[in-house]
Order: sequence, then C-alpha cells, then structure tokens
Amino acid sequence: MAKVIGIGHISFTVMEMQRTLDFYCGLLGGTVLAETIDEGPELALRVMGDRAEDNFGKLKVAMVELGGMQIEFLQYLTPKTKVSYHGDPSRAGSAHIAVKVDDIEEMYQRLKSAGVIFHSEVNDCIRDGTLVWKWVYARDPDNVCCELVQVMD
Repeated sequence: MAKVIGIGHISFTVMEMQRTLDFYCGLLGGTVLAETIDEGPELALRVMGDRAEDNFGKLKVAMVELGGMQIEFLQYLTPKTKVSYHGDPSRAGSAHIAVKVDDIEEMYQRLKSAGVIFHSEVNDCIRDGTLVWKWVYARDPDNVCCELVQVMD
C-alpha cells in the first residue's frame, strides 16, 4: 500500500521575489538552491485548477533551504498576484512558518533593527513549571507569520 514517506517542501506565494529572498536569506540565513521562471500554455490551469481565468501561466520560482527545510516561493507573473496575504492567523487555511534559532533575543533584536514587524516581545512557553521554549511571531514581507522559536535545553 502506498504511504507518505516525508515532506518535500512547503510553498508560499509572494508579491516580490527579491524582497522575500532578502528576508529569508539575507536576514534569516537561508540559501537559494534554485531560481527559475516557469511558463507554459497549460501552467495556470495545472497550478490553479478551475480558478484559472486563462490556461497560460508564468511563475518566478525560488527554492530556499532554511534550517534543513526546503521552502518554495512562487511569484505569479501571469496571472499576476494582485493582493498580498491577509495576515489573519485565525482564518482557515492560514499558515505560518516556525524557524528554530539558537539565540532568540539576539535574532529578535537583529530583525527588529532591520524593520521587521513583530506581534509582541519574546514570550515564554512554560509547561509544568518548566520553561520549555521561547517564541515570538513576526511578519515576513508578504504578511505571512514567521515564528521564531528557541527550544530550551
């Protein structure tokens, strides 16, 4: 019987690829593995299904490795992405990415100095009286929540 053997990657649609790469690679330390432009007469239909207004599609694609995980970023050129992510984590289908860091306070200050927007200051997660991890939510350039997490040893 066929079974799932792993997660290949996660993917986010972005408004402007370079701005996204500056955040995930420049600020967070990710590495671009590949950048391409994919286009074709049936591409929009294949990736958007019955939501495609036209079958032709053109996408800017970047695959980034960050902390051992591959993240695919897609910038739709045709049809053009018109609206950035709503940013409301309580809506069904909303997603966020959590990245583990070794010094959350230092990372928080570095990103804050770079103009990154945070929901709060760094928070403690306490379970049964023990500090288990520290966490804080930030916003990437497209309003996607990016959680910083430091697991306590």
